[in-house]
Amino acid sequence: MIGIMLMAYGTPNAASDIEAYYTRIMKGRRPSEEQLGRLIHRYSEIGMSSLLNTTKKQADLLEIRLKGMGYACKVYVGMKYSEPYIKDALHDAMEEGIERLICVPIAPFYSRIGTESYFNMLHNSIDDLKPHFQISEVKSWNIERGLIDAWIEQINAIEIEKDCVFVFSAHSLPATEEDDLTGYVKQLLLTSDLIAKHFGNKWCLAFQSAADMPGRWLGPDVKDTMAKLINAGRKKLAIVPIGFVSDNLETSYDIGIECRNFGSAAGAEVKIAGMPNASEGIISALANAVIASMR
Repeated sequence: MIGIMLMAYGTPNAASDIEAYYTRIMKGRRPSEEQLGRLIHRYSEIGMSSLLNTTKKQADLLEIRLKGMGYACKVYVGMKYSEPYIKDALHDAMEEGIERLICVPIAPFYSRIGTESYFNMLHNSIDDLKPHFQISEVKSWNIERGLIDAWIEQINAIEIEKDCVFVFSAHSLPATEEDDLTGYVKQLLLTSDLIAKHFGNKWCLAFQSAADMPGRWLGPDVKDTMAKLINAGRKKLAIVPIGFVSDNLETSYDIGIECRNFGSAAGAEVKIAGMPNASEGIISALANAVIASMR
């Protein structure tokens, strides 16, 4: 039987989990009171995150889809910083007699510091548990037709006019000498272009949610980009959080609250595309990516 592991970043499931979750992200170093306070505030504003439940739903629907296509399979969920951890999912696959495991980050865009870190955690778990089955990795799935169709559907739902500028947003990452993130940006530009061509609107790419840590982070920042567009007279904006698939803290608070309020305060009409989550397009894209990795 084939196993598929959907890998996601993780999320605290209750306010009482936030400090421990943040400490895991910081590799065991407790966050400062200021850092912790800001994160608690952001979660309190959105009522926590639905990321885990959404990923479980994606897993269930993907399993149904693949079984309907004739593949005997079991789909697992492995999180980087919260339960169920990647190691837990690997252990479950071993216990259930999986013959081959295909691992897919829910984030469609590959970067060495981003999704590769999921595979690094997977490799550490492999060293500890020593499974006896083949393991395959799906590095990216950013040009799967289902992903493009899913975003087109979400944008259609917010009724965009032709004079509206699309601001595609993705998670900012720290830029280092070892990883200048050129490949990550190219993937984002390609996917954004495939979506924007369907509508014919002007568009740009910006970055959001830089971590509360020092260093040089990939830009331009989404709010800086919004400000430049508004100052240039472009008062109709549509934000499309292309770098994500599921509702999470970065989409619900950083975009849904902060960017919406920022645009409104500047006198702009800001529409925000909803997340595709476990939509037909996303499940189709994941299924095709998994099947392609079997060849």
